[in-house]
Amino acid sequence: MSSSTAPAVPYAESPSADASPVSSADETHRWSLPAKIGFRLAFIYLVLYMFCNTNVTIFTILQPFPSLDRWIHGVLDTPFLIFTQWWGVRAFHLTGIAAVWHKDGSGDTMLNYLLSASFLGTAVVGTAIWSVLDWRRPHYQTLYAWLRFLVRLNIGMGMLQYGFYKLYPIQMQPPNMAVLNEPLGQTSPMTLLWTMLGLVPMYERVCGAAEIIGGLLILFRRTALAGAIISAFVMTNVVLYNLFFDVPVKLYAIHLLLMSLFVMLPDIKPLWSFFVLHQPSNPVGVWVPPASRHSFKVATAAIEIAFFVFAIAGYIKYDGDRYRAYTDSVRPSPIIGLWTLDASSEMPKTVGGVPWHEISIDSLTRGMARSTDGMLWRMYLTYNESAHTLGMVSRGGGGAVKYTWQTPATDVLVLNTGGKVLTFHRVPTPASYPLLTRGFHMINEWGYER
Repeated sequence: MSSSTAPAVPYAESPSADASPVSSADETHRWSLPAKIGFRLAFIYLVLYMFCNTNVTIFTILQPFPSLDRWIHGVLDTPFLIFTQWWGVRAFHLTGIAAVWHKDGSGDTMLNYLLSASFLGTAVVGTAIWSVLDWRRPHYQTLYAWLRFLVRLNIGMGMLQYGFYKLYPIQMQPPNMAVLNEPLGQTSPMTLLWTMLGLVPMYERVCGAAEIIGGLLILFRRTALAGAIISAFVMTNVVLYNLFFDVPVKLYAIHLLLMSLFVMLPDIKPLWSFFVLHQPSNPVGVWVPPASRHSFKVATAAIEIAFFVFAIAGYIKYDGDRYRAYTDSVRPSPIIGLWTLDASSEMPKTVGGVPWHEISIDSLTRGMARSTDGMLWRMYLTYNESAHTLGMVSRGGGGAVKYTWQTPATDVLVLNTGGKVLTFHRVPTPASYPLLTRGFHMINEWGYER
């Protein structure tokens, strides 16, 4: 990303500068050869990443229109996904789950890293060709402004998506019984972090609100610099969490942070003068592509407003519906509890192919299965009390099974599917947990440690 450094873009830049012959103005803004090569490389890589990565893209705004969203991703993503899988399997001898694209909810799979390598390789080749064909151009002021505009929209989508995911506290939910009854030393760093953040929904909401503020401000030119600063600050914290607690969203979080810094790049010197040297300064970057025609300016503003309206409305509805479904599912039921599989039953398998022998059901839409290697697997449930059915899907979309359930005794759960019977026994659990019941105390004569 650092190779994308380019001179600041003045407000007086002509909208046709890239297409015009070399003039005195061009000579004034002439870029050095390393700056031009760095810009070409950054432009190709960032455009590929914003349009073709498997996480949040600039087209995420089209999620309310699933048919169009799938079609666009199919056209843009599929060639790179196929190519990356082809060369990745052959170059690194990938096997098993690492050799196939699969839904994992993170973006830190081996193929995801190789996809970024594919983008980088394409950018290097494209930069070489571009440099040969366009070697006389003095600068890319207008194209640079367009790139910053697209990067702003992409950052806004990412910050808003993850922000609303926390504002409605569903990304980190309250600790599951499987976690509460596990010795602390046996938990993973990510589980410990998720437990800490999910324990206090209000803290999670504050984190989400900060991400939303950054995502909203960066969409509009007058507040874009403030939005980029807030986004960079928030994403620095997220990246540190992901790196030090081994949360598998490192690749995407680092990209969001670097893109925020890229947007701030032309204004680094004015920011330094203002905050460090305490000198008056003005921002020098162009936040929207320069345009002389009124219709073009209106179209640019319309794009910003459309992103704002569709993103806000879409995320409020989507995440709001998910949160209401979750809260409605946290109610008494005979199947709620921590269950262990009877030794006489054949163990089912997770999407990774590992048998699991224990399941914790805290709500009627989500559970945690523990496999024989000690791993926890998120299970998404579809519960019907009147029909006594329970659909169960392992995270990643694998292992979808529809069971009929019975509770012949309060401590016995029987699941049946196609003649295959799974008998579970309830695991005794404490009536309460200090982690959940301690609450807030303004006055503490001693720190409450246990």
